[in-house]
Amino acid sequence: MGIKGKKARQQRRQQQQLQQQHLAETEMGAAEESSSLDLVFESSSPSPSTSTTTSPSSSSTSLSEIELEPEMAIPKIRNILLCSIGNPGALLTTRHSAGHILLSHLSTTGTLSNSRAYGGPVGPGPSGDKYTTTLFQSTSYMNVSGPAVSKAWKSFKSSNSNPVLVILHDELEKPVGKVKYKKDGSAGGHNGLSSIRSSLPGETLHKIGLGIGRPESREKNAVAEYVLKRMGNGDTERMLDEGLPLVMRMLEDIGSGKLK
Repeated sequence: MGIKGKKARQQRRQQQQLQQQHLAETEMGAAEESSSLDLVFESSSPSPSTSTTTSPSSSSTSLSEIELEPEMAIPKIRNILLCSIGNPGALLTTRHSAGHILLSHLSTTGTLSNSRAYGGPVGPGPSGDKYTTTLFQSTSYMNVSGPAVSKAWKSFKSSNSNPVLVILHDELEKPVGKVKYKKDGSAGGHNGLSSIRSSLPGETLHKIGLGIGRPESREKNAVAEYVLKRMGNGDTERMLDEGLPLVMRMLEDIGSGKLK
C-alpha cells in the first residue's frame, strides 16, 4: 500500500474517534439534563407512589415558610367584690340595711362565713363566663363604712386579678322594688357612700341602690327615724321579687363590661 493509502486510513480513524468522542459527550450532557429535570419534578410534584412522610429537612423548610397566626387574646375575667353596707346587730333588718338583707339572697351557698382577712362575712355570689362575684357584708355602722370596705377591698385586690368594686346600699329616693345604678359621682347625701369615698380616694365605685321609699316629711329627724325602722315583710318580699333579678342583671352587665 502506498503512502497516500496509509494517510487516508489515518484520517478516517481520526474522524471516527472524533465522532465517537462527540457522541459520548452528547449522551453525557443529555443524561445530566434528564437527571436535573427529574430532581425539579420530584421536589415540586412528588410521585403518587412515594410516601407522604417528609424528611426533617423538608419539614423544617416548609414550617419556616408558614406564616403562623397570632394567638388570640384571652378575655380577662372580671372579679367583682360586692360589698353591702348598713348597720350591724339589731339594726340588720332595718331599711338602712336593705343591702345586707338582699346580699344574703345572692349567696350561692346560702350562707356567708366570717373572714379575718376581710373583716366580716364573705361568700361566693353569682358568676358567669366573664365574671365572678365575691360577697362581703360590712360589720361597721353605716356612717363609718369606709374603713371596713377599704380593708375588704385591699384583701380582695391582693388575691384577684382584674378586680371590680361594687357597693350595695339603700336608696332613699327610689320606691321599694326599684334599683338604681351609678358609677362614681357624688354620694348624693348618703353618709355611707361618702365614708367609702373618703377611705378609697381615686378608686372606681360601681354603686347599686335599693329603693326603700321615703317618709312624707323631709325633716332630718323624720328621715332618720324612717330609715332606722324595721323593713316590713311586704316591703322585703317586694324588694326580693322585683329588685333581686335587677341586681343580678346589673352584676352580669358590670361583669361583662356593658356597665363600665
